[in-house]
Amino acid sequence: MGLVSGCGVNQIEDNGVCCDMCRPGTYLKEFCSRGQKTICDPCGPGFFSDKYHNLDRCEECQSCQQVYAENCTKTTNAECACRSSFLCSNSKCSECEENKCVTGYTPKKVISQNGWLEKYSYECEPSCTGNTFFDAAAGSCKPRTECSELGLAEWFPGNETHNSVCEKPETQRGDRDSVHTFLGLGCIFLSVTFLLFLSYQGVKKLRKHRANKVSTVGFAAAADDFQLSKEECGHLFIVQNESEDSKSVY
Repeated sequence: MGLVSGCGVNQIEDNGVCCDMCRPGTYLKEFCSRGQKTICDPCGPGFFSDKYHNLDRCEECQSCQQVYAENCTKTTNAECACRSSFLCSNSKCSECEENKCVTGYTPKKVISQNGWLEKYSYECEPSCTGNTFFDAAAGSCKPRTECSELGLAEWFPGNETHNSVCEKPETQRGDRDSVHTFLGLGCIFLSVTFLLFLSYQGVKKLRKHRANKVSTVGFAAAADDFQLSKEECGHLFIVQNESEDSKSVY
């Protein structure tokens, strides 16, 4: 405590008396008087104060929507962050929004004021400018290939995310197309020939099968022609016996 003319650093005047302010991590419970010093109490859970002050309460710790980069203490506020593929929606990063920019494009922050808090929105713009493209594998911008400098024709000019695509001039490309056409016709000819060969083999086997079947039927019919009835077989047996008896007499 002291007179007003002698108030020093981290002190404040009250009714002509210089009173000490509360330290970080505390709040003012009772102001000083000529016979009493300033009384300060610690901040409770979920509250903080990060500087000397003469307020009768601590500030509430901010809450984070996704990630706490730093936890709140009695003397420091919490610090927030967003997960991968998300962006902060305000200056405290207490809210997050999805990053909708595709590969090769970078989010551009658009700031708007909402009281004391800055609000953020985003627009996507190309990561690479001029005659360059974004190489996703390298994660950097690279110059596009100049086909004319290589004596080649430009088939695709390239864009923000892809390199130029070159090919041989028309004359060489015509020869290449002729070769491709010849190879294609050759493959078709071989396929047709193979199918005709398989068809021929199938017909040949079918004819052979039918011929074998006809031969078997003819043989069976011939065997039936040579079969004798019971009377004919008996007569033939009697004739044979008489012949043998006559031979024995002589």
